[in-house]
Amino acid sequence: MRNRLITSPASFVLLALLTLLSACACNGFLDDVADKVEDIVTRRTPRESFARDYLRDLPTGDSLTAAWDSAFVSALRDTLLIDLPHREVVRRTGELELTALSYRFYLPAGRMLTVQVERKGTTGPVFGELFAVEMQQAIDPDDAIARWEPEEDGIVYETDSRGGEELLLVVQSAPADMGAYSLVLRTDPALLFPVAGHSSRNIQSFWGDSRSGGARQHKGNDIFAPRGTPLVAVSDGIVRSTKIGGLGGKTVWLRDGEGRGLTYYYAHLDSQLVRPGQIVSRGDTLGLVGNTGNARTTPPHLHFGIYRNGARDPFPYLLGPDGEPDDLRYSLDEDAIPVRVPASGRHYLRRSPARDQDVVVRQLDNEEPVTVLSATDRFYRIRTGEGETGYANFD
Repeated sequence: MRNRLITSPASFVLLALLTLLSACACNGFLDDVADKVEDIVTRRTPRESFARDYLRDLPTGDSLTAAWDSAFVSALRDTLLIDLPHREVVRRTGELELTALSYRFYLPAGRMLTVQVERKGTTGPVFGELFAVEMQQAIDPDDAIARWEPEEDGIVYETDSRGGEELLLVVQSAPADMGAYSLVLRTDPALLFPVAGHSSRNIQSFWGDSRSGGARQHKGNDIFAPRGTPLVAVSDGIVRSTKIGGLGGKTVWLRDGEGRGLTYYYAHLDSQLVRPGQIVSRGDTLGLVGNTGNARTTPPHLHFGIYRNGARDPFPYLLGPDGEPDDLRYSLDEDAIPVRVPASGRHYLRRSPARDQDVVVRQLDNEEPVTVLSATDRFYRIRTGEGETGYANFD
């Protein structure tokens, strides 16, 4: 999100100076001074800096910038959906209205989103901005929750929403740039796995499973491992308490120190190896796997819970990294890119690169002209002659 204006008394002096310089700007020197003063008062986004530093000086700079911005705003209204992980190769057509593409998807709580761009055959910048999607509300272009600098070509983002978050990524290339770029979106667990040498494959009892003959539900994940296996801190943090007794037997409560506001509960330990108030780093040993408390009749395991205003399902936080997105099945070589829907067969415009019937927008006409924007797996992203954008399979 764009930084707010500085509210100190000095900021009012700067604003007054900016206003005066703007009013008196009769040559390039004063324009440059005004720009520098404005940079002090408010931080520009990478897109805004590019438009000011490169597009404005072109012969048609003002109209070019306006059209380029319009393409970005139009992409904010797009409703195309993807599932994670996702890989898409985007071709740059040079048409201003096609420079910006959007990707709408759901990010669960506990997952660390990584977006990476790899430029192919071009040195031009690729801009990316991430937005939260609020139900039935238009997205404000200034309200990005994350963006990358052109030289970074990627972002890492984790939602703090208990129920996950609906997100929209808008990616835009520079005007008149040709070539292509590859876009990859994937997720990783936000936490280190709490049982050393093990993974989510060792979880054998899940959130919501019945307990005490149906009188209560399981509020965590049970991870089975040999007695004495080290239990490690899933994040940096501080040990809030260690207790002995009750259902959990020997327990450790760890307060997250990485800004999540979460508390992690380790239960049924054979041994506790930390003390209350101790500061630990991700990966430090907290105790050893056991079966104390009400687990004494079961094989050794860790009951792992996550709390913040009540319990939450730990599984998304512990599930391993996404697999690799599917490879591209279609070629984006210029001589292989279709310009029309095939003359035979039934082909559909879809809101998502999937064969599900509920994502179909309409059936495309045979030999209907189209512009290919990108490709993912066995789908092209296309723009029809009627201005619709969607995914289509031409097998």
